[in-house]
Amino acid sequence: MLTPAQTEALVVAVLAVNQYPIEKVRAQLPRLRAARLTDPSWVAAEGEGVVTATLNASGHERGMLTGMMAERLQCLMRAIHAGVLDGLTALVDSGDEASAVRLLCTVKGIGPRVAETAIMLLK
Repeated sequence: MLTPAQTEALVVAVLAVNQYPIEKVRAQLPRLRAARLTDPSWVAAEGEGVVTATLNASGHERGMLTGMMAERLQCLMRAIHAGVLDGLTALVDSGDEASAVRLLCTVKGIGPRVAETAIMLLK
């Protein structure tokens, strides 16, 4: 099971795309946390519209991309909630980055670039 800090690192990686800086998402973390957007159980159970609206209200306003970010965040959180990524920490800790990238890329919306960012943030 991923720790809250590890989950937040993955949230940052998923939201910091399309020229949206990692530092900006990190600055939003207190509001994202307060809105339960870093809680896998809550995000996994909510509808995409609710997650989109909550992202907007939390300061992660991306215009027309916000809905896509909400969908990707939900896919990530559903994978975490289901235990799909439970082996990620061991892969990163062992230095097996190729396997870590492959595991992360099984989550819809995560490609190699986001996976590499996630691994960097998990170290």
